[in-house]
Amino acid sequence: MNSTIRAVTSDPSQTAFGFKAGRMYAPAEVEGGLACDCSCFGCGAILVAKKGQKNRWHFAHHKVEIGVTCAESAIHAAAKQVLLEQNWLTVPKLTIVVSSQTKLGLMMQESSTLCERRTIRFERSLPEVWERNIRPDVVGYRGEKKLLVEMYFRHKVDTDKLRKIADLKLPSIEIDLADMDISTGFEAITQRVIHDTAFKSWLFFPNEREERHRLRMSLAKRIRRANNEQKAKAAADKEREATRQRKLHEDRTRREAAAERYRQMSPEHKEQDLRERLGIVGRWPYYLQKESVGGSAISEKAMIWQAALFARFIFHKANLGYDLKQSLIFSWVLDRFDTGSSSIEAVNVEVRRYLGYLCACGFLRKLLFYRHEGQSYVVVHGELAPPKRVETAKEATHQIPIAARPTPVALGTHEHWIWRASWPNWSDISEEATRLIASSEYGELLEALLQEISPVRHPREPIECAEVMRAHGVPQDAVMSFLEKLGLVLTTTLPGRRIQP
Repeated sequence: MNSTIRAVTSDPSQTAFGFKAGRMYAPAEVEGGLACDCSCFGCGAILVAKKGQKNRWHFAHHKVEIGVTCAESAIHAAAKQVLLEQNWLTVPKLTIVVSSQTKLGLMMQESSTLCERRTIRFERSLPEVWERNIRPDVVGYRGEKKLLVEMYFRHKVDTDKLRKIADLKLPSIEIDLADMDISTGFEAITQRVIHDTAFKSWLFFPNEREERHRLRMSLAKRIRRANNEQKAKAAADKEREATRQRKLHEDRTRREAAAERYRQMSPEHKEQDLRERLGIVGRWPYYLQKESVGGSAISEKAMIWQAALFARFIFHKANLGYDLKQSLIFSWVLDRFDTGSSSIEAVNVEVRRYLGYLCACGFLRKLLFYRHEGQSYVVVHGELAPPKRVETAKEATHQIPIAARPTPVALGTHEHWIWRASWPNWSDISEEATRLIASSEYGELLEALLQEISPVRHPREPIECAEVMRAHGVPQDAVMSFLEKLGLVLTTTLPGRRIQP
């Protein structure tokens, strides 16, 4: 066939094969024109073999219109002819799958393969042989075994014929030819009918119904077992949760009872108990009686609640390898001590301030702050006596006796600090704060200060922060420079006297 011939779209006046002397022929196998001596397999009309140089070679009806199904009948007949002449074909794999869900929606399935993809070679094959009350397109024989083959264009095997095939209990397959047109040659038909399995499907396979029933029964057992296991697990989970809630309730009741008994103890009894637990002899340690400026949010004496906190969370607990969470300490204080009419926030501030003081004294070390976890600490010194403080040369220069401090000198103007009206977001300054804290020898104290102030909670004047930190040995310049670099304060000048640091 000339290589310059091009394909055209399917034309209902054309057909791909002609019928002559009992078999189907392609245009290339016969003479051109009426000399082809072919007829239409569908309607019996005379065909003309069109073998031009422009269009794909084909057959056309001579002086009559082509029937609606003539082209399809020709391809169908050619497909049967290929199978009868080849006398073998490849059948598709047949796998049965049944599925269902458990009560909790878990999908489960069972599967079984009845037939693998394989080649079947017939001893002989015959077209349209009656099998009781049906006549398949082709029947292939191998000994006493038979395979029924159906081929279709528009209409697949209907329900009635399927029932009749099932009554025969003979394996049957169906081949889909629906996408083939006049461009289809014997090569494409051979590939479809003999080799491919994508366009083949099983209509009936012996014992398929029995195997499907067996799979359903097996799956039903698995689902019942899964439902029972899920039910048992749900019951066990419910019992575990009930046990957990019961234990939480018992623990909470026990803590509340212990806290109530502690509240009922006299101050003298509490003091005696703490002396025995901590081994305090004589004078009460100064760091266990840190009074709050302006009154305490906790009704209990400072020496009692602070010593109790020290005994519970710090005493003999240094370097135990766990983080001490501020939220845990705060909850314990609320349960243990009377807070009167103080707000929870006020009590929280009181506890945070004291923990910051213990950091400055060397008992605790504050860990990096993570908003989703809250503040945590590590106990670095768990003995009653505070750790010795190593005084640096720089610190010594700032420890000037009160009597030796110079009096304010009138200079005309003096430096003054004010809070910024709008504070930057913590996410914008966290890295800078971490860097400044790490590079300062007063890092822990500056970090404690940063935890105590916020846009809505800070002293009226920024200089008050420096005055508080001065009591812990932090120079005024270090405090104000820290706040200024973080963008929390502004420096200005006012007439009058300069306050000496």
